[in-house]
Amino acid sequence: MRRLSRVCACVLAAGGSRRMGECKLLMPFAGSTLLERALEAAAGCAAEGVVAVTGAYADEMAPVVRRMGAREVRNPSWARGQASSVRAAVLHAACEGFDAVMLMVADQPFVTRSHLDALLRGRDGERAWACLSAAGGRSGNPCLFDKRCFPALLELQGDEGARSLFRRHSGIPVRCVHFEDARLFEDVDTPEDLARLEGAVAHAR
Repeated sequence: MRRLSRVCACVLAAGGSRRMGECKLLMPFAGSTLLERALEAAAGCAAEGVVAVTGAYADEMAPVVRRMGAREVRNPSWARGQASSVRAAVLHAACEGFDAVMLMVADQPFVTRSHLDALLRGRDGERAWACLSAAGGRSGNPCLFDKRCFPALLELQGDEGARSLFRRHSGIPVRCVHFEDARLFEDVDTPEDLARLEGAVAHAR
């Protein structure tokens, strides 16, 4: 799939890992780390720009982000909730002249380059303003938003995720891109999650 020069892939990696007790995104995971896996998937897809939004562990993450060839956007307001990271990503995309932003969280180890490319194809000639991942009767991250959604995304507050904007703006044209494997939405919050999903990833190879 050719590079899409006006789409920015943004990895949201600013959280404090409160339930883990340390930075979960930099802990060893399946021969790498969760942060590296997310950045590798983003860099491998057809989006032109790759950005990591960092916060609580920005200093620790900065060398990894540079080594992976991504740009870093620091979110000093990370403790105010996920919406602050969404706003940071959208502001970066808008300021850099991108036409769309793809938002992914860094703690979903089953998200791959192929998932991201499927979302990019799902824009369907830009008729859809937003594309959501869907599997197992659920929808969620990663998500893709056209620049026509940027003003609404910048309204988000607290722990509101990007999908919350559809409750406020029900007329936004949305397309769900369906995937067979519902493990796409599995995420790591606790040490038990880390061990379980590391085993599942190793078994899936």
